[in-house]
Amino acid sequence: MLKTIFKNELSKLTHVSDFSIDRKSLTNHYKSNNIMKLFTILSLFLVITSGVYANKPVKVKVVQDAFVQGGESADEAMGTTTEGRLRVMNSDASSKYARTAYLQFNLKKVEDFESVDLNICVRVFRSKKDDATQFALNIYACDDNKWSESSITFNDQPGAGELLASQTLNANDDNQWVSIALPKEKVMALKKASKKGKITLVLANNNFNRTSIEIISKERTWSNGMPAKRDAYLKLK
Repeated sequence: MLKTIFKNELSKLTHVSDFSIDRKSLTNHYKSNNIMKLFTILSLFLVITSGVYANKPVKVKVVQDAFVQGGESADEAMGTTTEGRLRVMNSDASSKYARTAYLQFNLKKVEDFESVDLNICVRVFRSKKDDATQFALNIYACDDNKWSESSITFNDQPGAGELLASQTLNANDDNQWVSIALPKEKVMALKKASKKGKITLVLANNNFNRTSIEIISKERTWSNGMPAKRDAYLKLK
């Protein structure tokens, strides 16, 4: 198309009788102008598209997930014996119903972000005493990233650190996605404190009211053997 435009313009100018034409100079002039126009268009395209992709959310899936349970299971690695489920309830107790979940993410490839949301697919069980009872979920930071989902137990679980967020969840009859906003500065600080860019989040229930939750783990499969693909993930943008 540029070639056609160039020929048309050149033809117009070469028919002007009172104007002395140097065809070689004119050809070089038009080629130079067209190259500059093309360069400008490409530059604008790159600027626009780079802005679009810069704002595109980044999804980081959980790399390790497990829960721990007190009582007779205090030394049992629930991440291997109860695959597919992350249970949380009455986390401050020490009985067999004391359960806390751990999630680990690798943010090494994420340079910067303005917001971060934790997304989990969760079922909230109803209280036998009151169907309207809500579940109180707290999310804490954790400085220890050396735990393993195949060996973590109630008795050797890393301690929870600073509270990052709290969310009240209504009871439901099926697994539903829940998005919880986390403070970006604190998440960034956790990432920087880890040499490998890993961060650990602790999910706990510190206000027990006879309700509990069950989060779908990355190992979960449906009854037909197909992967559930409901892994917890962080959305950063």
